Amino acid sequence: MSEHKKKKNPAATMMMTSLAYIVLGIVTVVFPQKVLDVLCYALGGAMTVYGLFNIISFFVDREGGMYFELVIGVISTGFGIFALFSPTSIAAIINIPIGIIIIVDSIMDMKHSLTLRSLGMKKWWIPFIIAIVMIMFSLTTIFFTNIFGALLMIALGIALIYEGVSGFSLIILLSRYHKEYDRNQRMIDAEATDIN
Repeated sequence: MSEHKKKKNPAATMMMTSLAYIVLGIVTVVFPQKVLDVLCYALGGAMTVYGLFNIISFFVDREGGMYFELVIGVISTGFGIFALFSPTSIAAIINIPIGIIIIVDSIMDMKHSLTLRSLGMKKWWIPFIIAIVMIMFSLTTIFFTNIFGALLMIALGIALIYEGVSGFSLIILLSRYHKEYDRNQRMIDAEATDIN
């Protein structure tokens, strides 16, 4: 029973992640400015908490603490406070973490595409190429933000929606081809048994 649950966990995680991408993407497309503001404040708050945690940790454990931890804490806290009081300044770089998330997810899509190839899917290269295109798009949003201008958040929202839909599609394809592969293996094993 526990092994069966373990096998289901990756698919369940992918489904939850894909659903989160779709929801966040739709919200981003419909309310781009509000999402941008929320992300800026969320980033500022997270960095502040992370920085304060490092500073407190350093002073609580002076013997085991490292000065690097203190430096990181001070920098993170300063950046977080700056983001909270000047979110418009952070808005210009918020596309970077979003772009990185899309890149990481696209790399995972490439990996799943290769898995589909090993399971016998003939058109495995389609999601593989699309994943490469998404990586190129994300790199463009990171390094050439001015190309999209005010439509940047909407473009990223559309990309998130696609990543979510793509994730669901790959889950279905992987499940289907895994079943076919297992069925073929059982048939081969059965034929080998009959011959013996």
